[in-house]
Amino acid sequence: MTKSLDNKQPRVKNPRFSAKSLPAGKVGLFTASLQNMAKSTEFSQSLNKFLFLGILLFAFTLRVYGINWDQNQHLHPDERFLTMTTEKMLWPKTLAEYLSPSISKLNPYNIDAGFFVYGTLPTTSVKYFSAYKLFGNYQYNNITLTGRLISAILDTTVVILICLITTAIFNNKALSLLSSFVYSISVLPIQLSHFFAVDTFLNFFLILSFYFLIRLTSKNRWVNVILLGLSFGAALACKISALYFFPIICLGFLLFYLKTKRLVRVCGYFLLAVFSIIISFRILDPHTFTGNLFPPKVSPQFVQNIKELQSIASDNSFYPPAIQWLKTTPLLFPLKNIVIWGLGLPLGILFIVSIASEIYRLKSFYKLKPVENIRNILNGLTTNDFGRTLILIWILFLLVSQGFQFTPSMRYFLPIYPFMAIFVAKFSVEKIFPVFKNHILLFTTYFLLLLIWPLSFLSIYTRSHSRISASEWIYQNIPAGTVLSCDLWDDCLPLPLDQTKKPQQYQTVTMQPFAVDSQQKISDFVNGLKQIDYLVLSSNRAWDSIPKLPEKYPFMAKFYDDLFSGKLEFEKVAEITSYPTIPVLNISIPDQPSEEAFTVYDHPKILIFKKVSKSFEE
Repeated sequence: MTKSLDNKQPRVKNPRFSAKSLPAGKVGLFTASLQNMAKSTEFSQSLNKFLFLGILLFAFTLRVYGINWDQNQHLHPDERFLTMTTEKMLWPKTLAEYLSPSISKLNPYNIDAGFFVYGTLPTTSVKYFSAYKLFGNYQYNNITLTGRLISAILDTTVVILICLITTAIFNNKALSLLSSFVYSISVLPIQLSHFFAVDTFLNFFLILSFYFLIRLTSKNRWVNVILLGLSFGAALACKISALYFFPIICLGFLLFYLKTKRLVRVCGYFLLAVFSIIISFRILDPHTFTGNLFPPKVSPQFVQNIKELQSIASDNSFYPPAIQWLKTTPLLFPLKNIVIWGLGLPLGILFIVSIASEIYRLKSFYKLKPVENIRNILNGLTTNDFGRTLILIWILFLLVSQGFQFTPSMRYFLPIYPFMAIFVAKFSVEKIFPVFKNHILLFTTYFLLLLIWPLSFLSIYTRSHSRISASEWIYQNIPAGTVLSCDLWDDCLPLPLDQTKKPQQYQTVTMQPFAVDSQQKISDFVNGLKQIDYLVLSSNRAWDSIPKLPEKYPFMAKFYDDLFSGKLEFEKVAEITSYPTIPVLNISIPDQPSEEAFTVYDHPKILIFKKVSKSFEE
């Protein structure tokens, strides 16, 4: 007989034990005990529902709090692009027009967007719901805020899916609740829920796909196959990078076959899943295709866009937004950002320990097993073993595959955060909580440590955006007519705040720090420095990335070094930050060492330098 990876056998009830086997005088006591147990079970179920609703409400609050964090200034470049694209979209008059990529006005390629590498499901969804004008009549603002609200709702729904997945795999209510709680307080999902971008849309449909994959193994019903296909097709309709998850689906079907031994049925289910994926993808994202509904053909323009994206996202292109990735350590760089910033140190450390524990468990199980017994072992896999194995493989697969990419951005790892939460919760329930026993103080300390980072991060949404604060400072301290600098590839300051505070009252000279350090670039840059009265750096985009490449930017690297060491004719007069702040203690946590994208959108560091000498020397 084979055994589960947990080495746990199901308990067998004793059929001879019943009320009839008790002495007559104790039958009443036995019946009363059963009634008390029933009441206790009902109370426990009610308590679990109450706790879960509390977690769900808390998660949603964390995700919508400060939803208009930039006060309609549209300070996220990806949001601006999606908002402008969505605003231009027009609803087709017929279903046939919607499905026709060549004429549909929901196709970005037909509304002057020549470069579009996302799916259209997010933009189409936001276009539909923004018609309700939940955030006012000005459609440009309304689209962005509607997109953020949908993003928050989808990520809150992921909390529900985590609870369902954990229950299906482990059948442990406490573990399900803790898994949901851990994800609800994870900082990266909280931050991305405040943005109208495709990441949360993609994450939701990938987790939904995993849920139906788990249901397929436990329920063995064709309806779960169709729902799996529809969900994964929707994920592809959000972003083509969902394909990273397809090997997990294939592995799931392989394990499903080893469990059922029904090759014909499993192959039929797999073909049904693939068919459902194609239909869902084609209907929900027509722009990726060309021609008729079936057979679907991928749009040559979309393929060309993907190739262009790959060419600029490489270490040879020196594309300005991608310079930050040069000279980063593969795997270690994204792992550091996940542990320290995406999760926060308490959760991050628990994740590292929990993943190591799962790897050791799997290794120990197969160690020294005769090869001929492997098949028997696989045949005995339970839903618990099946789910844990898929989760572990998915986490490791995405960490390695994305961790060695040129652009290992934190947001690309969002689809493993729900599963990291499950492993953290499992390790806590099995290894940490038994040590706590009934010590309330230890449990309180545990949860307080987990809450410090998310609540500290949330503080950035309690105050004005740092670029708005910097704009206020400029209007108050710099007279009209003054010449200010503005870096290309960054947002210019000041921002328009009201009728009396407009950027047009200042002169602006555009600087190009990301241009190659040629003689012409150096000459233009120095001439710009001679013209300006104030050097305004509205984020760390340039000064934090360029100095890391002195061989490519010798002039700019020396310029920033001299600027910050006070060797130039510029004096720092303002430094505006909006760091996460620990509640009550009011201690700021500088997060500049994190990945650029983690700070540059919703809480960048702004530096303003005043020219103190009119004669600028090269």
